[in-house]
Amino acid sequence: MHVLIAGGGVGGLCLAQGLTRAGVSCAVYERETDDAPRSGYRLTMNADGGEALRACLPEDLYELYLETSRRTPARQEAVVIDSHCRELTAQPHLGPPNLGDRPHTAIDRRTLRQILMARLYDAIHPGRVVAGFDADADGVRVRFEDGSTAEGDVLVGADGIGSPTRRRLLPDAEVVEADMTTTLGLFARSPLTPELVAGLPEIVLSGFVIARDDAGAMLALGAYLPRRPVAEAAAALAPDVRINGVGDYMMISGGVAPGVAVPERADWTSDTPRVLRDGMLAAVADWHPALRGLVERLDVDTLFGLRFGRLEPTPAWPSSRVTLLGDAIHAMLPTRGQGANMALRDARVLAGQLASAARGERDLLAAIGAYEQDMRDYVYPIMDLSADHDRFGGGGLKGPPTLASHS
Repeated sequence: MHVLIAGGGVGGLCLAQGLTRAGVSCAVYERETDDAPRSGYRLTMNADGGEALRACLPEDLYELYLETSRRTPARQEAVVIDSHCRELTAQPHLGPPNLGDRPHTAIDRRTLRQILMARLYDAIHPGRVVAGFDADADGVRVRFEDGSTAEGDVLVGADGIGSPTRRRLLPDAEVVEADMTTTLGLFARSPLTPELVAGLPEIVLSGFVIARDDAGAMLALGAYLPRRPVAEAAAALAPDVRINGVGDYMMISGGVAPGVAVPERADWTSDTPRVLRDGMLAAVADWHPALRGLVERLDVDTLFGLRFGRLEPTPAWPSSRVTLLGDAIHAMLPTRGQGANMALRDARVLAGQLASAARGERDLLAAIGAYEQDMRDYVYPIMDLSADHDRFGGGGLKGPPTLASHS
């Protein structure tokens, strides 16, 4: 069996690792030519995503993931505070029990992606953009934008919310735009030193924190303070793997004050990040000094904007040699921090099903169908929860959700 994977994000790469570990041939085709983060800096991890990494990665790379994850915070939950650092409410992260001496916490996105790229060697093909595919009972042929093609037994669309694979496979699935630019659509890193950490209120470091005021201004704050310095951990645990060092930081996601325009990305100038930083600072002008200081010190070179979108749950479709993973089939708003975890979980389940088919233990289409049904049953309820942004951060986590299958 040879599996073609469109997209080299965390889900597609985790699938490649899982298939490789099971002895199944695969190739990853990624449109980008570098390994820079493209949708945020820090990923909140839960047991769904973390245990998928345990299943798919070699033991030393999984250990590297654990050691480069954030030191265990005081609370494994999302905490909502007001603009003066007073707690409003809190809610445990979704997912199975997440316990032990080193529970799954959070990791730098680029660090995780570099761990997932490790030792895949010639299986990764950067700068290759999937334009379409043809599939029949015997296999799949993928067409790339440069006119070249590739053939395999299965195609997995792990190519994000704008997935060309999904558009061809499920043309009725439409992206629902969600403009959160004025609330949480700007991302940046604010450097942390031991002195700055010591001066922050304890609650700001207690977990993943959303700060808000009655005027509608919001900041999502996630500290990245790894258990072990990234470069040191890589050198000790996997010296053959290239991992860029990264300093301690606070990820900040927020918006600008009313009246400050956020231009389309194509219209940004060299001065735009500084102007937007000042707009973010104006939005929190009367907030607690510690929160204001994080915005004041953010590195303007790391600032970028995202326009969010999501998908509605798609009714079941006939299984074929083409399937979908992660944001390509269940893109959701970031309000529950579940996107990456669900993509990693998809990868674990799909890798197991495809490996079973490769060993002749079950029919290929039956294996793909089992993965797709598992994904719909597990992830679609989380899509519905994540769509309710107003109840989550905007409304201060009004009322606990009920999702018994994920508790």
